[in-house]
Amino acid sequence: MAVNENNLTYNKNLLEKLGFGKALHDPLEKFIIQQQPEIKLKHEASHFKDNVEYTLHFRKSDTTDMYFFNRYEATLKSNDEAFNRTQSFQIRNGNNITAQESFNLISGRAINKELFTVNGDRYEAWLKLDFSQKDKYGNNEVQQFHQNYGYDLNKALNKFPIKELEDADQKGQLMASLKKGNMQQVTIEVDGKENKMYVEANPRFRTLNVKDELGNTVKRDRVEKKDLTKTQKLDEALNKDKSQSQKQGKSKGMSVS
Repeated sequence: MAVNENNLTYNKNLLEKLGFGKALHDPLEKFIIQQQPEIKLKHEASHFKDNVEYTLHFRKSDTTDMYFFNRYEATLKSNDEAFNRTQSFQIRNGNNITAQESFNLISGRAINKELFTVNGDRYEAWLKLDFSQKDKYGNNEVQQFHQNYGYDLNKALNKFPIKELEDADQKGQLMASLKKGNMQQVTIEVDGKENKMYVEANPRFRTLNVKDELGNTVKRDRVEKKDLTKTQKLDEALNKDKSQSQKQGKSKGMSVS
């Protein structure tokens, strides 16, 4: 039986669109030529100090010569085995998770996606895995924080003295990276000194997670901007008290410095 070239091309393009590159093109084509009813392809990728092992599942139609990419499993292999996790991701039109996004999800970070309901309605949401809850298939439950939840990434960023926010292009790149679930290096000024730190989106608490260069969590109140309004009001009150004291001191013939 001849290979369905259009179907093969579609699947190759889908692999690239999801971030698996071209390395799996030849193995996929070989198994399709052999008319294997089910195809499993293995793929590995390195992300910083961690590795991710992917298993991609294709299945031949029972009635035609077409193959369908149904799902893939992503397994995180970190230096700390306690953080090793596996999650299965279904391939659905419009709601697909890329290889990079799957790494960020199983690493515990949130991603922002444009999704579609079963009726085809479009909506935007932040997704995050809940490692304390499993579904009936043994997968970690997926938490969704819809746009009505009220997480504003721009507002969250502006709470911190991040130098990259001063440049429109850099700010745009930073926001796009955070929406993909990446942990992004930024420059934050603390006590007049610039520090290299890492930030990631935290939609649940409508803020950012901040880590130092060693990966240690930094308390947000240490690096957030101070409430300038409160500070200004306090200064005004202190200056008013000082002015009144000076007037009283002068009326009594006292010397006030």
